[in-house]
Amino acid sequence: MTNSFISPALIAGESNVAIRKSKKTMAVAIILLVVGIACIAGILSLRAGTASFVSVSLGLLSATCILVGIVQLAFGGKAYIYTPTNSKVYGRVFFCTSGKGQETITAIKTKNWGQLEKLISHNESGVKLEFVTSKDRQFARCQVLTFIPYSFEPLSDVMVLSSQEIEALLKVTNTKL
Repeated sequence: MTNSFISPALIAGESNVAIRKSKKTMAVAIILLVVGIACIAGILSLRAGTASFVSVSLGLLSATCILVGIVQLAFGGKAYIYTPTNSKVYGRVFFCTSGKGQETITAIKTKNWGQLEKLISHNESGVKLEFVTSKDRQFARCQVLTFIPYSFEPLSDVMVLSSQEIEALLKVTNTKL
């Protein structure tokens, strides 16, 4: 199982990773605000005797677009950027065979990618492998966690991966970024 997720623990203390509004969020918000303002202009350009249905409809559309645009700007999606190369950072979560946390750590540290591939599970289990990497592979971190009732706790320290190691990990997990 794979999820797109960026764990705060994997980027904690990393001064080269910035959090910004995603471009998609900004584009949608700006379009909504422009449509809302255009609707207001449409209401103002209507003649006094025009049917009230049109002005009420434009008013509702305007208010909705402006409100949704403001909410998008305030709470919309965020993107993590590796600032030295201005590359977007992606995160993934994989579950490993339950009870095999130490074997998962050993496979990563010894670069035994074949063993790691056997440990990756297609079902949620008590061992989780989280990793993040920039699109250009200049930034890569991973961590193995284990489930202790009610939450996942770190089983390993955050491991820094080279670009070759992250490429191998992406291949093992069949992940395309």
